[in-house]
Amino acid sequence: MKNTIYSLIFSLFFGFSSIAQNATNFNVTSCSGVNFDLYNELDAGKVVVIGWTMPCGSCVLPLKTTYNVVQSYQNTHPGRIVMLMVDDYANTPCATIELWANSNGMSNTLKFSNPAIKMMDYGSNGMPKVVVIGGSERRVFYNANDAVDHVALQQAINNAISVVTAINESKATSSSFKVYPNPAQNIVNIDFSLQKPDIIQISLFNGVGQEVKVFYSGVANEGRNQFEISTENLANGLYHLQLKHSKGVEQLKFNIVK
Repeated sequence: MKNTIYSLIFSLFFGFSSIAQNATNFNVTSCSGVNFDLYNELDAGKVVVIGWTMPCGSCVLPLKTTYNVVQSYQNTHPGRIVMLMVDDYANTPCATIELWANSNGMSNTLKFSNPAIKMMDYGSNGMPKVVVIGGSERRVFYNANDAVDHVALQQAINNAISVVTAINESKATSSSFKVYPNPAQNIVNIDFSLQKPDIIQISLFNGVGQEVKVFYSGVANEGRNQFEISTENLANGLYHLQLKHSKGVEQLKFNIVK
């Protein structure tokens, strides 16, 4: 009987551990109408930080701590660290979530009220709950309930960045990936080389990691490839140009100044 109980405890412990080690995908639309596919964002080299809230008064400090840590990376890793603010059980209207986040100084987040983004996919519920996810293996680097340790959170994000960087460097197949002029006005040029023909996608992201436009999706030739892209209708600011191919993702940042 005792062995059976120990076996059950062992199975439950490792069952919950395995749930918490890897993220579950979701493909949903944010409160502002932005489509967000978790696995696509991770494959694009992003580190995704998810915070769940009721929203509640006791949630403010842990999530504001999370927000401040995420924002501290925007100069060194612009657009790479994305924070999602999610209603706990998707029973709060988007307008309430947006008002709560913005009123508490957490405007630079994507807000969601969607049952597809579940806390229980990460072992247990918390209020708030915060997880950090990164890498093509969809690994969970941080998983905290109710309180947030800013030092541990920062270390988790650093670890996720290191893993993502190592993966991208080992998988990259293109060379001499360039974006010019920088800063740009109405036109930006893209130049890269491939070792063999490949299906690629060239996408543009704004400074908070939101996809603005897909410029090209299709086959690129072996050797040198060049594209000229119009930026005439884009506002001034920092942008990230992403080149995705079969073996990885590469990103370059540039500014638009008119």
